[in-house]
Amino acid sequence: MIEVEIRAKINHKSQVQDKLKQAGATLVKSINQADRIFGHEMFLDEKKMIVEGGLSARIRQVDGKAWLEFKEISRNKGAGIEIKADLDNIEEGLRFFEKLGFEEAFALNKQREVYSLNGFEICLDEVEKLGNFIEIEKSALSQDEIEAAKQECLELLEKVSPESEIINKKYGDLMQEILNKK
Repeated sequence: MIEVEIRAKINHKSQVQDKLKQAGATLVKSINQADRIFGHEMFLDEKKMIVEGGLSARIRQVDGKAWLEFKEISRNKGAGIEIKADLDNIEEGLRFFEKLGFEEAFALNKQREVYSLNGFEICLDEVEKLGNFIEIEKSALSQDEIEAAKQECLELLEKVSPESEIINKKYGDLMQEILNKK
């Protein structure tokens, strides 16, 4: 299964919520996510941005549960490798990343509403310091299906948030750009 997703900046979250409801989307859950993002020098460019195809690492906490993740950065293809493992103890995750040479870069906090609609997962995110976003995700069964899934995601975006601005950057990229300006 290959996850294909698009992300866009939205101006009016309540209008997008209304359009999702009109389209028949179901609110699955609302969650608060606290992420600690880590980078490794071998995957960073001169601006401390993770290079295309490089790995980012994070520890995510949601509702008292925590896990670590490695994610291949794929800004333009919409699909990359993801590996996830539950953590019983955050300190163990921090030591693990340190042994691998990953250093903590920043934290990202977001409130997320997850919707389901006809095989799509739609997330409305309010990201601290960055603003409001929509992510639309669909699974593809093979490499051949990626473009069709991406097109379907774009069509749904046009339906529920036509004024949005597609962002081909991860939240971590956007946060790093803010940090680079300081």
